[in-house]
Amino acid sequence: MQWPIPPFPTKIVAGDAVNVNGSAPNSKGAWVTLLTLPADRPASWLNLGNDQISASGDRAALMDIGIGSAGSETILAANLVVGYRDHGTLAFPLHIPAGATIRARLAGAVSMNIWTTATAYVGEPDCGLSVPGRITTYGVVASPIDATNVTPSGTLNVKGSYAQITAATTAPIHALMVLAQSSTSTPTDTRYAIDIAVGSPGNETIIVPNHYVRVENSPVCVYPQSPPFVPLSTCIPAGVRLAARCSIWTGSSAPIEVAVYGFTY
Repeated sequence: MQWPIPPFPTKIVAGDAVNVNGSAPNSKGAWVTLLTLPADRPASWLNLGNDQISASGDRAALMDIGIGSAGSETILAANLVVGYRDHGTLAFPLHIPAGATIRARLAGAVSMNIWTTATAYVGEPDCGLSVPGRITTYGVVASPIDATNVTPSGTLNVKGSYAQITAATTAPIHALMVLAQSSTSTPTDTRYAIDIAVGSPGNETIIVPNHYVRVENSPVCVYPQSPPFVPLSTCIPAGVRLAARCSIWTGSSAPIEVAVYGFTY
């Protein structure tokens, strides 16, 4: 299988830091422009940086990324987990048409603001490889804002039981992205190791082992310690169950919220 990593881009387009606002709990706010691509060049990678700034920001949050003119947006990436003052950046391949205006909108468990920066890497492969054109979200609850709660065993370095992310994928997955956030606004400083697996209950096969995430208490922050974007050596077909389990190597046995994003090209 050809993995869709393009050659180096020919241009970088960086937007300004903008305030993306979720003004009402569990409801998406207005779309905000992040950047506009050149009229003659599509983008093949997108990088997002988020900094949750509202005083009541220690809560779950989901962000949509879309393209199009105001009032006519098409969602490219739905319900990205960005809550609890996430301190990671997201970089992932995705075909975005030339000239497109890239926008974002936010929903939080409470009213909140997130400063967001976007950088697009312009230029697509000319060597026969392709760029993913579709992202499918699994494991997210839009209202009330939530992801899939994955609970450690309570014993250090021992994985807990699997929690189902989805009973059946709806499209083939050639790569995936793992995003996580705290499940409580008052966590104990904790380090998690998360496995992502496919297969029926009791017959899971791990495809992403030990995806590391750190949660801290004061202020509540989430620090991804493994790259969120994960290329896969084989395609996961549609109709496959996804599940997650985790362990801790320091901290408490509180659940961590996990979502998975499948890339199709």
